[in-house]
Amino acid sequence: MPCISFISRGLCGLPRTEDLPHYLDIDFDAVSRTLVLTSFHHEPPESQYWNEQMEPYGNLTNIEVGVLTPEKSTEPEELSMGGLLVVAGQDKEPNPTRFSFPSRHHTAPGSTFLAIFPPPTGLHPTLRLSFPSSSIPPPAPACGLHAYLTLPSSLFVDKYQLSSRNFLASKNLRAIRALSGETDLEAPDWVIRNWGSALLLELAPPTTRQARASSGSSDGPWSAEIPLHLRYLPPKAGAIAEIDVPWPVIFWACPAEEGTKMNVNPFDRVNLGYESLFGPRTMFYHLQPKPMDEGGRLVEQLKVPVMDSEGTKWVESGTVGAILLGTLWVVWKLLRVLLRERREQTGQATEKEKEKKAQ
Repeated sequence: MPCISFISRGLCGLPRTEDLPHYLDIDFDAVSRTLVLTSFHHEPPESQYWNEQMEPYGNLTNIEVGVLTPEKSTEPEELSMGGLLVVAGQDKEPNPTRFSFPSRHHTAPGSTFLAIFPPPTGLHPTLRLSFPSSSIPPPAPACGLHAYLTLPSSLFVDKYQLSSRNFLASKNLRAIRALSGETDLEAPDWVIRNWGSALLLELAPPTTRQARASSGSSDGPWSAEIPLHLRYLPPKAGAIAEIDVPWPVIFWACPAEEGTKMNVNPFDRVNLGYESLFGPRTMFYHLQPKPMDEGGRLVEQLKVPVMDSEGTKWVESGTVGAILLGTLWVVWKLLRVLLRERREQTGQATEKEKEKKAQ
């Protein structure tokens, strides 16, 4: 936010905090040597409508203002916008316009999923992804169903466990496609410096024959399970720690058709997440989450047993006392051995002296 405030006020002349954009993208084209600043406001700063006055700055400034709304596209992989465009200082009247461009992200129609942690969770919780129908039609035959998880530092994935094909098949998983972040299997949570880890998994939806064999119907529900593991957490009052785990993103990743110009979409924000794990000509069809609670919160909460910080004082003093008693016991045993050896040596010397005197 300080960077956005500095650029918006210094370069764009926005004096008020409420005028600042909600996000600001900076892009530089090395070929044309052009710096592009894109700011986004998802609502007007003060009222329910936009009231902006824009004037050109000098002869080299070209300000084009457009009022566009989404329209129905003729192609399923494209987005269409229509409305009015006007160039400030040149056009006397707005010009009607309509244009289409390919989009990387789409909604998979009629496809939903549910994410839960079946109880009891314990120290090795399992994230279950449930789908209402096993006959989820892929947008194209070459598409793959993926799940992208962002895990907090208190949870981690055992990549060695997920390297077994038989184990993956039993969980309706196909393979790990990417894993980044904190992957240490032994480190406790208090030594983890980063926020957590990110995991990209390819799911293995059952075929029609498999679905019919398991449920007796080719259109029954199915689920995939992702095993997770908890790190050792610091003590807390009450002996229970709560961990928030966001729902994963479920999507089909499909290669785009030949000739599709993916770089002409003005609304694309690429290489910000899992997009960078795929090729530049990949299209994503997202399954819609369907939470069970009324609030629609896409976060699962885990209650983890930890050491009670209120009852650790006697544990610390007891541990110190046990160590001290153990040390004294070891010292006493060593002293007894040394005293015994000295006594034996003294007794042997006395006997030798008596033998000499007797001779």
